[in-house]
Amino acid sequence: MEYIKLSKKQTGILFILIYLLAVTIGVITFLILEKYTNINIILNTFIADLAMTVVVFGFSLLTKNSSVYDPYWSVIPPVIIVGWILYKSITITTPILLLLIGVGLWAIRLTYNWWKNWTGFKEQDWRYDLIKERTRGYYMLSNFGAIHLIPTLVVFIQLINAYEVIQYKGTINVVFVIGFILMLFASTIQFIADKQMFEFRQERDRLETCIDRGIWRYSRHPNYLGELSIWVGLYLMYLGVGNSLDFNIIYPIAMILLFLFVSIPLMEKKLEDRPCYSEYKEKVSMLLPYRKKK
Repeated sequence: MEYIKLSKKQTGILFILIYLLAVTIGVITFLILEKYTNINIILNTFIADLAMTVVVFGFSLLTKNSSVYDPYWSVIPPVIIVGWILYKSITITTPILLLLIGVGLWAIRLTYNWWKNWTGFKEQDWRYDLIKERTRGYYMLSNFGAIHLIPTLVVFIQLINAYEVIQYKGTINVVFVIGFILMLFASTIQFIADKQMFEFRQERDRLETCIDRGIWRYSRHPNYLGELSIWVGLYLMYLGVGNSLDFNIIYPIAMILLFLFVSIPLMEKKLEDRPCYSEYKEKVSMLLPYRKKK
């Protein structure tokens, strides 16, 4: 199958243009809805988010590579949060500043790691190829639904907690600070895990071995642990300003379930082909970092 052949610099420019177009369409959609409908700001933003997803999906089809959507996960959330702040002319308070720092560090780290590992349009995420193989004639639907729509939905509902935080006008408390520290921990552990995995992938014999060094000696999926910690931390920040346990706890739980029952099982199944992985599973915890006793 033919694919677009561009240098990495040209690819970067293309991605910037794609996402600028997507954000422009999203902003226009949001402003039209705000002007001509009585829908609340959360639902208007979600519809705008869907419009942006459709734009990126269109370019996924044009390039024949669904990994065009990959940076959406980390690029769009801070855009939406900053958009809310600007639209509502909200003053930057300490809670909002800490929220922006927590989300910003996560977004920069994740986007940087994606770009560092980008190899061109000749290949896409192996999970997308698996979905394509399993759905075949229905790949158009599964491509949009499973690869684009569901991640957009799951991430967006996390941002509802961020929206509540940016509206808060009081002082922060211990729970809020714990949530912020957890977000910093998440970005740190992800950065370290990425660095260690990148170094491991440079080794010629990596396909015959399992990474058993650094953080990976204690958790089989420290990058996923960091990702989940981001959204749990964001919820704790919301809980700190809301001071009540309510329905919003469902949002991080939905993210946890997505990873526990979809992302992690897919990755584990792929790695089971390596002779060392069975022993590695017996020694190393799946998520929470600890070394199992023999």
